[in-house]
Amino acid sequence: MHLIRKLAFLLCLIPGFIYAEEEYVTVEDGSTIKVFLFYPKNDGEGPWPLSVLMSGGTANEYIVRAQFWLGHELANRGWVIAVPVSPDANAFFGKSGDRIPQVIKHLQEAPNIETGKSLLVGVSNGGSSALQIASHDPQDYYGVVAVPGIIKDVGTIGNFQDLPVFVRIGENDFLGWNRQLPQLEQQLSEAGARVNAKLELGANHVFPINWDELQPWLDSVREAARQDAAAAHSEEH
Repeated sequence: MHLIRKLAFLLCLIPGFIYAEEEYVTVEDGSTIKVFLFYPKNDGEGPWPLSVLMSGGTANEYIVRAQFWLGHELANRGWVIAVPVSPDANAFFGKSGDRIPQVIKHLQEAPNIETGKSLLVGVSNGGSSALQIASHDPQDYYGVVAVPGIIKDVGTIGNFQDLPVFVRIGENDFLGWNRQLPQLEQQLSEAGARVNAKLELGANHVFPINWDELQPWLDSVREAARQDAAAAHSEEH
């Protein structure tokens, strides 16, 4: 219980004063998911690629708002950021995680959001759910950014089919995820992921993003997707 309280405190250190638009998406099971949206402000008129930011904890609105800092940073780098709120305070795993592709499909109907692949980004529990969700339909994603994230049940993981996965775990993670990193790399590789994983030196469970490492990775997965799309178009014609 002490660790849970400590984690919640760390996730909520950043004030939620950053503005986001709101949208409500009704999915197949009849539930309605509130989604906070951030749009790029200095990157043309769009359409822009979509990134879904999976928050930590139970993905309730209080925790989701604490993740706005990361959504804001990603939006400043040319992505539309969607941050879903769990309608029942359960993290997006299993059947609850099946709602996320439906949310993505709905959001990509907007003219200012690119269709096709999206990016999954997750923090803490959100990183773990992002890994699980992407492994079931890897062809639909540019990749996964889990900062941090682990595989909680290897039996729920599908084949990543060479999907790029970027993982960072704090060197001093108080949940002990740092000690699980070698096993995590092995699990991801055996499941077919293309893994870029390392410890974030001096960091605890939640930490600032190292953009000098993440930005080149984001650029590379976007470029690889462009090349694949161009090759597929050429074969069709």
